[in-house]
Formats: sequence, C-alpha cells, structure tokens
Amino acid sequence: MTPAAITSLHQHLLVALNPPPAEARRLFHGRGKHWPGLEQITVDWLQGILLVTLFREPPDYALTALQDMLSSLPYRLLLQQRYLPDCPTQWLAGEPVEQWQIHENGLTYLLDLGSRQNCGLFLDMRHGRQWVKQNVAGKSVLNLFAYTCGFSVAAIAGGARQVVNLDMSSAALGRGRENHRLNQHALSSVSFLGHDLFKSWGKLARLGPYELIIIDPPSFQ
Repeated sequence: MTPAAITSLHQHLLVALNPPPAEARRLFHGRGKHWPGLEQITVDWLQGILLVTLFREPPDYALTALQDMLSSLPYRLLLQQRYLPDCPTQWLAGEPVEQWQIHENGLTYLLDLGSRQNCGLFLDMRHGRQWVKQNVAGKSVLNLFAYTCGFSVAAIAGGARQVVNLDMSSAALGRGRENHRLNQHALSSVSFLGHDLFKSWGKLARLGPYELIIIDPPSFQ
C-alpha cells in the first residue's frame, strides 16, 4: 500500500461520496484486483458510517497514512483488521454503536458493528439480491449458507411463494428472522433450518422441490 495507492483510494472515495449514496453499498472493492496496491482493502458505506476492512497487514507507515486519510472524511469511521486474531475493529471517528440499521434496494437490515467478524450483510452481493427480488415471483426458493437471510428477505419482498433458509449458525438464522420482521414479512412462508448441509439432504428434500437455489458458501466450505 503505497502513498500513491492511498491517494488513489482517497480520490475514489471523494467521488463515490459526492453525494453520499442514499442506501448502503460497497464503495470500494480492492479484492477485485483492479487497483494496484489496494488489493487488501474494502470500503462499505453504511449510511453515515464507513466500514473499512483490511485483509492483509500493511507496513506501519502505510497503516498510519491510511488512517490519517480516512480521518479527513466527515463520517463515522470503523476499521477492521481481518488479518489479526479475532478480527478486531476500532472506531477511528464518531460515536461507537453496536447495532445499525441500513437500507438496500428498499429493504431494511440490522447490522452488528465492532463485535463480530462479519457485520451481517455482504454488500458486494447487492446486485445479486436485487436480481433475486426482480425474478422470484411465485417461486419456491432454497437459500443455502443463508447467514442472516439477506437473499431470503429479497426473495419474499419479490413475491416468492416460499423460502427455505439453511445455515449451521442458529444465531445467524435468528438475525434472519429479525430482518424479515423489520420488513413486515409474514414468516409463514419462510423456514429456518439450523443444519449442516453435508450431513443430510433429507430435510431439504421434504420441503422441495425448488425453482431457485441460491448457493453462496463461505470460503472454507
């Protein structure tokens, strides 16, 4: 991460935030390897909060320069260092908050800030959720590796007949229920299975067949 790369990031953010987007979105995706020297960084806009995530340890001078540049922006600022054990986060600017509601494609989601490795919604999948919302009317949907059910919320909003969410984390599925409730969705059409997909397919088969299957697994799976 060179000074020139940090300057390039600064210029990109100034353009992306002029004016600030009305809804949450990923502003910068260095992991796409389009920006030399910035492959280890992403920046998410959380409607008043900038979440900056580092996936590889930069030299001390570069980290200091990055923090100085980010602190010049007039927003609450949260930095996560994913390369360290437990992926610690720190507030660089603004009053800390533990939970934060955002909007995406007209839908509401609740995020956890500063306490978990992932905040609760992967904003690089915004266009995927939008596609689901626009193409799922009347369909039965299976949402594998559902996490906090972002795709499920989009599917029900788009008129899906039913959605089955599967994830090993019951806590993540609990947040998924909450996300549906935030959008005034009736849960009679939504199922939540805290289940290891690789141990048994029986539960999924009994709830099928499905007309759309969403598969967005974590890297280790």
